[in-house]
Order: sequence, then structure tokens, then C-alpha cells
Amino acid sequence: MTTDGAPSYLIVDEDPLQLSALRRLFRDVPGTKRSATSAEEALVMAEQEMPSVLIVAYILPGMDGLTLISTLRAKTPDLVCGLHTTSCPSRDIVPPDVTILLKPCPPERMRAFALSAAAQRAK
Repeated sequence: MTTDGAPSYLIVDEDPLQLSALRRLFRDVPGTKRSATSAEEALVMAEQEMPSVLIVAYILPGMDGLTLISTLRAKTPDLVCGLHTTSCPSRDIVPPDVTILLKPCPPERMRAFALSAAAQRAK
């Protein structure tokens, strides 16, 4: 959360077109939105300001999305996470409280996740 109580989003995907589409989709969603093209870049951004909501691609250069989720949750256990992926990984490797958002994710589903995640964090 930001200091004013609005959620902060960190969106991580190696594809600049995906990031651009998600930024457009979320432009009127309240809160701060930042994006990164790698897990390493996301970790640096999270050190500067930990997000309240993380939407991350499963396949990333270097560290994968699940490892990024695990790393950030070690610091912020209540981080709300969505895994944006083309294929559903085995449910036994995905934490039960991580939402799987299959690509191509319908825009209304992605927005609903973002808005419900922000509401969940506000509680």
C-alpha cells in the first residue's frame, strides 16, 4: 500500500507488449502501477517500495515467477499475487493463495483480479 492507503501494483513480464497492454488495462485502477521486464528488476523495485499486489509472468529470464513470488513473500507474507502464464503449472508447486491468470487472460478477469486484490489488501 502507498502512504495514502491506495494499493501499489508491480507487474512483471519479459514481453514489453504484454506490459504495455496491462498498463493500459489498469490505467484507471486506483493506485500506483510499476512494471518490470525481469525478476531482478522487480526485486530492485520492491526494495525501493514493496508492492501490495504482484502480477507476474511464470516464465521470466533468470528467476521464474514462482521464485519471485516466494522471495517477495519472505519479506511481505500478505502480498497478493497473480501468476500470469500460458500453461498452468502443477498446482502442487503453486501456493494455494496465488491466483493463476491464464494467458490470454480476458481483460475483465484481469481487472477483476486487480480490483479484488486491492480490496483484499484494504481489509
